[in-house]
Amino acid sequence: MPEKESCGSALVDEERAREFDEIATTVFAPIYPVLAGQVLERTGIREGIAVDAGCGPALLAIAIALQSRLRVYALDSSPPMLRVASGHIRSSGLVRQVVPVLGDVHELPFEDGTVDLVVSRGSWFFWNDLAGAFQEVQRVLSPRGYAYIGGGFGTVHLKEQVATAMKSRYPEWEEGVRERMRKNNPVRVREEFDKAGITAFRLIEDESGFWAMFRNEGSSLFFQDKS
Repeated sequence: MPEKESCGSALVDEERAREFDEIATTVFAPIYPVLAGQVLERTGIREGIAVDAGCGPALLAIAIALQSRLRVYALDSSPPMLRVASGHIRSSGLVRQVVPVLGDVHELPFEDGTVDLVVSRGSWFFWNDLAGAFQEVQRVLSPRGYAYIGGGFGTVHLKEQVATAMKSRYPEWEEGVRERMRKNNPVRVREEFDKAGITAFRLIEDESGFWAMFRNEGSSLFFQDKS
């Protein structure tokens, strides 16, 4: 399956963006509304400013906007991917609510304490500096803000559905998923939070995926389990 990191060539990057988009809008399409609902329910954040970091085609950003009153910034480091995302945003009629932004999670283009929700699905496997990215996300979180970062499919049924379709296209897909999960496993993620000096976090791991929730460190005494 194509990935969202830089491909080193404008032509290749365009091709991979189109391929990623085709899969996201077909095989993966059912998971985004489910994930959006879970994010909003578990964080309790439904209005204010949100950022989808590593947004790809912006399907999660759009799903979050449709289920909330959040203004969502769909951020990606790939210009071709953002062009794809912009097309979906226009088609959804959400140009005033979902805004494409070129940027990198390691240097977010937002002021300190101004973002109420940072969400990211699947991109943390490709971040060069996980602890540094966690620190940068926390920097932009408002006092009431939450980050919800990781990878998953919403439900076990959806995971199985996606896996069946992906294995028929890419026989190596399942091993790729296992390899990414071995890389960002709970032990490593806890170590990266420790490096980042972040203590207000919660890990969510089940058969459908693995996520990390965390808050502005100033809110550590008020971190609540909203699941």
